[in-house]
Amino acid sequence: MKSRKWLGALLAGAMILTSTVGLVGCGKDSSDNSSSGNEASEKDKEQLLKLILVEPETLDPNKCQDSSSGTVLGATQEGLARVKIENGEEKIVPAGAESWTKSKDELVWTFKIRDYKWSDGKPVTAQNYVDSFLRLLKKDNAFGYAYLAYEVKGAKDYNLGKGKPEDVGVKAKDDKTFEVTLEKPTPYFEKKLAFYSFYPVRLDVIEKGGENWDTDISKQVYCGPYKIKEWTRNNSLTFEKNPEYWDANNVYIEKVEMRDIAEFSTQAQLFEGKDLDVTGGSQEFIEKWTKEAEKGSFAAIKKDDPTTWYLGFNQKTGGPSGLMKNEKIRKALALSFNREEYVNTLYGRFKPAYGYIPYSLHSGDKEYRKEVQEPLKADYDKYKGNKEELQKLFKEGLKELGKDVDDLKKIELSYITTGQSSGERQKQEWWKQEIEKNLGITLKVEVLGDAKLYNQAKKDFKFDIIQSGWGADFDDPISFLDMWDSKSGNNYVAFNNAKYDEILKKLDGEGDIAKRAELYKELETILVKEEAGIAPIFYKDRRSFIHNYVKDFQMPLFGTTYEWRWAYISGRNK
Repeated sequence: MKSRKWLGALLAGAMILTSTVGLVGCGKDSSDNSSSGNEASEKDKEQLLKLILVEPETLDPNKCQDSSSGTVLGATQEGLARVKIENGEEKIVPAGAESWTKSKDELVWTFKIRDYKWSDGKPVTAQNYVDSFLRLLKKDNAFGYAYLAYEVKGAKDYNLGKGKPEDVGVKAKDDKTFEVTLEKPTPYFEKKLAFYSFYPVRLDVIEKGGENWDTDISKQVYCGPYKIKEWTRNNSLTFEKNPEYWDANNVYIEKVEMRDIAEFSTQAQLFEGKDLDVTGGSQEFIEKWTKEAEKGSFAAIKKDDPTTWYLGFNQKTGGPSGLMKNEKIRKALALSFNREEYVNTLYGRFKPAYGYIPYSLHSGDKEYRKEVQEPLKADYDKYKGNKEELQKLFKEGLKELGKDVDDLKKIELSYITTGQSSGERQKQEWWKQEIEKNLGITLKVEVLGDAKLYNQAKKDFKFDIIQSGWGADFDDPISFLDMWDSKSGNNYVAFNNAKYDEILKKLDGEGDIAKRAELYKELETILVKEEAGIAPIFYKDRRSFIHNYVKDFQMPLFGTTYEWRWAYISGRNK
């Protein structure tokens, strides 16, 4: 979930770029994703945690498509399961469901819902889960993550308007028994149980809350370990412990304060002054803090992250330029920028990406990216630094569209973005210079003032090029590939390829891991190399720093950005 999780180009500051990072003690690299805790540690009287703001777009779990909202929902709501790191491994552990079983044919899953309550005192029931699945799938709601439930019997037909809600394989057998019937055995279904799209919902609260229910904290009810106490848009967010949570005795952090800090230099000052408990790492601070961590000043980590950042091209309308529907023009753009220079100059970290599926994702027990060659690498090496050939490819695309090819400078493409920090401005300038230098065209960089304007422009397809990122929702490459189905709600660049859709259908119910890996490879090749539907830029890594007094604070690869449900503070003032 990362959730992975949809990552918009707005993700502000270096902390967000490292926000799902794992942690180790004493500066040693490790596969462990949690700070080293000691059950015998004496807990401070004040249990306060200070973090960088993750600004939610919505508090509606069915509507949620971004990791910041998912993190807030993960703190305030309780789904069937949670992702927990135990002995360095991420595990799906019972949460709202105290246990579950599956039938011998692996089609019928039965969940025993524990006795827990919403913050208004009403019990959480199996029907709340049924309501969530059906609401997620209802066609008129147009929720982007509806396709994540397609393994459920009748779900896809209902979502596409071809079936009835009563035919969807979700059922409340009684108040505390929730049953899910799948169309076919699905190897990764259990990995989805912790995802926020499937959290329980209260239809009565949603109906009463009206149009702005999903952004008004006064209209919310919670069933998770925390409640939102205060929310000042684009500034701060404060959580307080939910005393009605079913496991409140084992929730130690009483209050969480999040603040928006756009400039990383300010983040750094606050972290070094212990007025910020967790931070990412950017450029010169990485080297400095890594050395400090080696001395034991705080904990640090460096590891791969299941997230890829990329350029997306408007294939619905062709964009303001009308050019983005042409594969050769998209391909020329995808090959026109130096990824190594980008990450080294602007971040001082990350891996250049020539494929879409990142490191750390597994197909079966094998890490996919280490087994499969990146599909764009050979073409990039062929065109690297060759302006004449790049412009020739671009002009071939123009000819196919019946456009004038004599003066490329007259070609103007619209690149929309947001962010006003000095770091964001550097990136915006880099893209303009790099693409204009290599393709000879004009790149108009449009910096939109806030997330609302940016997301609306994206929704309305008022762009040629957009930069975004995608983090894994669960540990399987399909979580990166099924979003580009032509009917997917997360396919916001309108990539549409009949062969791609057919291969996705072949994957439906395919249990052979080797066959699945081959089909994944085919899909990635079509998306990145043959059609250039997107242009991968870099794979994220995990570079994060956390003070030693923060114990058992987790940042799972596949889950919420932050997970402090098990965390506590011990020795802040020592």
